[in-house]
Amino acid sequence: MGDRVWQVPQAAFVAAWEAATNLAEVTDRVRELAGGMVPRWAVMARAVEIRKAGVELKPLRAAA
Repeated sequence: MGDRVWQVPQAAFVAAWEAATNLAEVTDRVRELAGGMVPRWAVMARAVEIRKAGVELKPLRAAA
């Protein structure tokens, strides 16, 4: 289940992250892009990986 988050292209993930106002929103959008359940921890792990690669992602609140 958590591996689905890595099937979403990085550009689509980053766009979803930047368009969201909180972590719940980005998780919902990534679930849509992945076509199934994606745990919140996996979304956070992917964001950490992308940041380590040098991509800046805006900070998001945990909840609305």
